[in-house]
Amino acid sequence: MIDLFAKRGTLVPKDVTPFQNFSGKGMKFRLQSYDWDGCACVSHMSMRAFLGLMTMETVICTPYAKDLPLFSFDGVKAFGRTTLFIEFYDTLLAPIDLSALERVQQTFNDLKNKAIKPAWYDSLKLPPSTYKVGRGARMSQLSTEMATAYLDLFASAREVDRTEKTVRNRAYVEGLITNGGPAINTVRDMLGASPAETMFRRSLFWTE
Repeated sequence: MIDLFAKRGTLVPKDVTPFQNFSGKGMKFRLQSYDWDGCACVSHMSMRAFLGLMTMETVICTPYAKDLPLFSFDGVKAFGRTTLFIEFYDTLLAPIDLSALERVQQTFNDLKNKAIKPAWYDSLKLPPSTYKVGRGARMSQLSTEMATAYLDLFASAREVDRTEKTVRNRAYVEGLITNGGPAINTVRDMLGASPAETMFRRSLFWTE
């Protein structure tokens, strides 16, 4: 997934010390963060567990100079099965056309949906958000086509003031810190509350 961003723009690595490698509860994580083309923070986190029988790739794109939604991708592979969590969060300053993302979503309606528990951030999720579980090349194809459609939006996206856009991004991140979620709850258990919150603000989303 991170390769798709690399092909479409310049990824400039940022210092994520001391969070570049951490582990706990049988899981090993590696985190990298980049400035992407001077308009977004792109974070890439990988995880291995159960001697490699379970892996996860997370890519988060937090636009700060273009008015596009925050993109969050989690691809989990465990015991031969893939689960995809492809989410778009409303951090927009003004409404935009997301029909290209919705067309990709509809193309893969044949794949089995992944049941998702209700969460506080459901009101921020945009309609193209997609959750699937399955096997085979079509799962990879969905990931690639959805990310590509999202990247295509950058060419015509409205440029915005970084400070104003960061306020919208920060509202989502602070909501995660206050209300919790699967990712931050896991990291809190491993690193402690204060380090986890620092990691989310400074390394994953760049809202501080």
